[in-house]
Amino acid sequence: MEFPVWLGSVIAFIYGTAIGSFLNVCIYRIPAEQSIVTPPSHCPKCDNRLKGIDLVPLFSFLLLGRKCRYCGEPISWRYFTVELITGLLFVGTYLRHGYGIDAIAYALFICALLIAFFVDLDHFIIPDQVVIFGLILGAAKDIAHIVAGDPVLLHIPTASGMSIPMLPSIAGAVICAGVFYLVAYIGYFVFRPRGKSDEAEEEEYGGALGGGDINLAAAVGAVLGVVPALVSFFIAVVVGSVVGITYLVLKSRAEKKGVPWRTEIPFGPHMVIGALTMILAAPQVGAFWSWWVGVITP
Repeated sequence: MEFPVWLGSVIAFIYGTAIGSFLNVCIYRIPAEQSIVTPPSHCPKCDNRLKGIDLVPLFSFLLLGRKCRYCGEPISWRYFTVELITGLLFVGTYLRHGYGIDAIAYALFICALLIAFFVDLDHFIIPDQVVIFGLILGAAKDIAHIVAGDPVLLHIPTASGMSIPMLPSIAGAVICAGVFYLVAYIGYFVFRPRGKSDEAEEEEYGGALGGGDINLAAAVGAVLGVVPALVSFFIAVVVGSVVGITYLVLKSRAEKKGVPWRTEIPFGPHMVIGALTMILAAPQVGAFWSWWVGVITP
């Protein structure tokens, strides 16, 4: 059944905001090692169970004046933001991929990426549940394509001249995790503190990249495939560089005023931005790269 684009977009937005409401639960409970199913939704301040009127995506937040209806405590803007972003990303996925195997897989992966983004931003961890979900989702997407008659298998050549068939998700997970592991291994020795005055820092030094970033790279590779995933990592580095420089400038100004400032920036959110960019705008990224190469080469 064909939908008008505007109707498909509206449906995608409604589904996205509803799922975004659930993502807020995951973002709050997963780091705390709480069940995302039980107990039902409740106010974290007064523990009152929320009713249907309190859980309408976007509208409840605005109609209640950004306050809990029972205790009057303010509700973080993050709840509204996550719902809105999820809705918009679902619309973008629909407009880019229509509806089908890829659209469903990418929409589900976007949910996992948003969880990773906000959890890493707050707690400097990438939940294992996100990584496992991404790996399974990537394999499921490949198998669904094969069942639908799409030839997605990669053929890995061997020294004997034969080739080994492999799911793109497996190749993507292994190669992308390997790339990140290599970068982390080299970065550990290049950037670790040295000298007697830095002995304490060296003992506490955990490396330029965390294990969670390597795991997330595997999940991104499994769902996006090798080449799009590697491009997404490049985008992550560019975004991270811009954010890092801006952060250092703001941190320096804040410290001069005696304002405390967080000293570390997680890389996971930048990886999420890179992956979302490739999901929603891969052709535009390719066109920009071709244009840029044309500009810098004679």
